[in-house]
Amino acid sequence: MPERAPLDAATEQAIDWLVRLDSGHSNDGDRQAFERWLGAAPAHGAAWTALQQRLNQRLSPALSQLQASGHAAPGVRALSAPPDRRARRRALLGGAAAALLTATGGGLWADRRAPLSAWTSDLRTGTAERRRFALADGSDLLLNARSAVDLDFSGTQRRVRLRAGALIVHAVADAHRSFVVHSAQGTVQALGTRFMVQQDEGRTLVSALEHSVRLRARHDSAAVDLREGASAWIEADRIAPLATARVDPSAWSTGVLEVHDQPLGEVIDALRPYTPAILRVSPEAARVGVYGVYPLDRPMDALQALVDTLPLRVRRWGDWVVHVDVRAA
Repeated sequence: MPERAPLDAATEQAIDWLVRLDSGHSNDGDRQAFERWLGAAPAHGAAWTALQQRLNQRLSPALSQLQASGHAAPGVRALSAPPDRRARRRALLGGAAAALLTATGGGLWADRRAPLSAWTSDLRTGTAERRRFALADGSDLLLNARSAVDLDFSGTQRRVRLRAGALIVHAVADAHRSFVVHSAQGTVQALGTRFMVQQDEGRTLVSALEHSVRLRARHDSAAVDLREGASAWIEADRIAPLATARVDPSAWSTGVLEVHDQPLGEVIDALRPYTPAILRVSPEAARVGVYGVYPLDRPMDALQALVDTLPLRVRRWGDWVVHVDVRAA
């Protein structure tokens, strides 16, 4: 059976709006923003219309079943507060939305299990998988979940291209061949033994775990040496050292996430590689400061711990979409 292609950007955004507007406390500003998004491009209107049509197709049989049985269809599960007066409607919508996503996003579901874009890479990991790879020169790479790299080793060079995710390098010394990791924003050259490189959206995080590394941004030839224990962002045209030390950024290698007054949005980003579900976070919730140590291998337990300690609520639409928002006062 041919694979379905992943959802396009407009459909992904339409699903985001569906979840946001059905969150139970959207306001006039949200609805005005939605109208602006809807009119911003013809593709937006087409994606929203197609989404509604597919949802209605899935919803009609469920409505008939609901009317006949007098029970709501399963779908939305709240991890925080008990269901409110709209719970029956959301449950029905949740079941239909899960069916909709299954119908339209088979490729997306497969991608969440094992990244489709990484299938052609030399080394890769799937969702919730960490794996160590021994290299021919005696070095080794530890890949975080949903990571992918390409290798380019020869008699004169050792190059690793990080296509997605994060890695920890343990590089062996070689007087004739430098060990360099390439990201979308620049390069990281080993001057010692161990370092971490993490590809984020629009920037790369680097941490020197032992000895030091040399950083170069793609559009700036000036080199910056990063000493043991320090971290920095590589952006396309500059190196931005972190002014304050973060909790061990390589803690994912032991299956935990350590955070110290970091925004929830970063925590959600760290949990995404460990669940096939699509994690969404509202702008308000993304700014909430988080402290603590959370289990990466049990992302839903981590979310529950956040709900238990912070003014947040988490809703699940089947096994597909998880939405994190601030809890209504």
